[in-house]
Amino acid sequence: MNIKNILAVFTLLLTFISCDKDRVDAEPLKNTEANYFADVIQFRSVTFGIYAKLYDYYHYNAGDNANWANSLWLLPGDDLTETNGTRTAEELFDGTLNPDNVRVEWIFDKTYEMVSKANVIIEKVNTVDFSNYEGAGEISYMEGEALFLRSYAYYNLFNIYGNVPIVTQRILNEAEANTPKSDHLEVLEQVITDARAALAILPESWSAEYRGRATKNSARALLTKALVFKANYSGSNDYTEAITTFNAITATLSTRYLDNFDVATENNQESLFEVQAGQPGIFSNIFLENDGNWRGVEDLSIFRGMMAVAGSSNISNYANTRFLITDKLFNAFGTDPRISYFLRTDDNEGGRLFQKYMLEELDQQQGNLFDSSSNNERVLRYGDLILLIAEAHLKSGNPSTAIQLVNNVRKRARDWGLASGTNDGTVPADYSTSETNPDTIMKWIMDERFIELAGEGQRWWDLKRWHVAGDLNLTGWTGDDAQFSTNLSSSSLFDVSKHLLFPLPQKEVERNSEILENNPGY
Repeated sequence: MNIKNILAVFTLLLTFISCDKDRVDAEPLKNTEANYFADVIQFRSVTFGIYAKLYDYYHYNAGDNANWANSLWLLPGDDLTETNGTRTAEELFDGTLNPDNVRVEWIFDKTYEMVSKANVIIEKVNTVDFSNYEGAGEISYMEGEALFLRSYAYYNLFNIYGNVPIVTQRILNEAEANTPKSDHLEVLEQVITDARAALAILPESWSAEYRGRATKNSARALLTKALVFKANYSGSNDYTEAITTFNAITATLSTRYLDNFDVATENNQESLFEVQAGQPGIFSNIFLENDGNWRGVEDLSIFRGMMAVAGSSNISNYANTRFLITDKLFNAFGTDPRISYFLRTDDNEGGRLFQKYMLEELDQQQGNLFDSSSNNERVLRYGDLILLIAEAHLKSGNPSTAIQLVNNVRKRARDWGLASGTNDGTVPADYSTSETNPDTIMKWIMDERFIELAGEGQRWWDLKRWHVAGDLNLTGWTGDDAQFSTNLSSSSLFDVSKHLLFPLPQKEVERNSEILENNPGY
């Protein structure tokens, strides 16, 4: 059997058995599954294949006519909008979103491919006797890597689709692929279970040659997020484990806010997990060998449309950008250095062209303007976790601790703003730690996440969980509330009973006999 077929392993409910013509027709390799996992190099190759699936999230040209697949988590929130009206379905106010949407299908497919690849490593680490292999300790860590990446996959499935099938074993035939949907809280529990298991196995750090592989801090960060989300969605308000897990993270805020988006400061002290970008046309990235040598660079940072091309005010020259910040974000926080620094005042979009992941000069870009970033995508960072755990402290009856955590993030922004010349070092000012009104403090936290994480794909997940937790009400929410500036056919087609979730792909519903209905409203 072709090892590529083995490693591609099926996509859940779509095939879970590889039917990619390119893979099926590929020249057979000498190794078969029965004898492939014979040394640490082969284990490592398969493990890196799981990481390689991350590039299906973080590049523009997703394929299969699913360009801008990341619109599923970037556009529904109120921090970003798009300019040419081609992705208004993902903004949820257009009313045209349906189960046949190619981006809905693409992300579903590719996420389950990541799950299936993770399941291979988890199985092999537990069934192959590698005790006498050179590098046996590293192979043990690989189970933790697979568990972490599977946890991250289910975290995304939970946030995008809600109720999805949970698959923790390899699917070896079509009958096994008929897996029923699980309740959304069961999916979140799977995220937590896998993250806990990964935390117990992963190393604290890797040597420099393997920088970018998941660590205990990566697992702590994802586990913290999942536990806070669980408290929101279940209504338990139990944040004890989340706070304990966060406190064990060994990270600090970087001095410069910009360092979280600068190619020169990747994998810094604030970073907890990044997708490692490569260089175009060469195998310079350890995670690329299973998914093609281009996948690590194609619009890893450009995918948001925030990659700057210096010296031009034409939006079309900004790496094909089509994402701008909303009027809401622009009008409310445009003087904050975290927003103002990344805005161009000479563009042709009213000063709302957002350049968060950027290269200072055109000649620093790799390849051509359309697929040319070697900047890592920051997936988990400490600033996000600080603000998330501030919520946990507030809900746990520790308002002063919550405020101080928010102020820590604001101080970094203020000091950096002064150092960068963006302002005089007075904005953003600290909040009073004597404030006790929980609604006021929660509003501070929500606003801070809006600014600090603008354009990073967190906003829609935040709005959803805050709605479920009762911290805000999205009922009757409209495009006017979000102040989108796009070609919406109507600003008032958002339905809170439907649009908190994206639909499952129609092909999945039709193919899987155990899925009896799509998500509500679809």
